[in-house]
Amino acid sequence: MDTELTACMQGDVAAWNQFCSETAGVIQAAIRRTAGTQLQDPALPDIEDLVQAVYLRLVKHDFRLLNSYDPAKSSLVTWLTLVARSTTIDALRRRKQPTVAIQESDAPACSPVHSEPVDLEQVAPLHLLTERQRLVLALLFEDEMTVSEAAAVLGVEEQTIRSTKHKALEHLRKAMQAGEHHDEG
Repeated sequence: MDTELTACMQGDVAAWNQFCSETAGVIQAAIRRTAGTQLQDPALPDIEDLVQAVYLRLVKHDFRLLNSYDPAKSSLVTWLTLVARSTTIDALRRRKQPTVAIQESDAPACSPVHSEPVDLEQVAPLHLLTERQRLVLALLFEDEMTVSEAAAVLGVEEQTIRSTKHKALEHLRKAMQAGEHHDEG
């Protein structure tokens, strides 16, 4: 695949078309999982636009992002899934949220606020984890997938997902405990 990516970055149209046809399914699946029912929101671009946004992100600035892919760190499927998730989350954040003036609302003044899915970045030092560990935790906790669903998405055994989750949580637990002891001193 390295030679195909190199050909893409050198402007080989046939290589780029093949790359797009081979990866479009992975990218669409990641977008669907990330956006879910929000894809029906007219304020959000449709799935084809989001797929195109992912590819534009890959080629922008003379293929800078695509050139950053390192097969030693993750598979291309894992890496593309992260890029697609990131692009979709950016699109979700940019859309204009509908607003209603408080005076026009029928809701009681102290109604509970329904929160968005957990943003792991806000509750844990995810920068300490590998790209693969971050992806597995995002699939399991942010996307609320089952172990078997996450395994199917990543094309690995269920035990690999369980093991990766366990190692990631252990690593975070140790890091957070070390931070607590450091704060007390």
